[in-house]
Amino acid sequence: MAKTYQLDTMVSPSSLLARARRAARENGATLVGDEGSGRFSHELVRGEYRMAGQRVVVTITDKHWLLPWPVVEVRLRELLASA
Repeated sequence: MAKTYQLDTMVSPSSLLARARRAARENGATLVGDEGSGRFSHELVRGEYRMAGQRVVVTITDKHWLLPWPVVEVRLRELLASA
């Protein structure tokens, strides 16, 4: 079951992408894309993202059944929070 999150951020797209790439690398995930859109994958979660101004739309297309949705949302909010 896919789930989409629309989250506002004050972080610039370039800074956000750099932060996401670093987080992916540190956690054994793959991130492919640019400041506009892309996709990511990890053994526990897979999805895609797109930027629309200061809004980030993230769609989780697949996740491991042991990973609760609230944990996914908290991790996304932490990534998008202003520094």
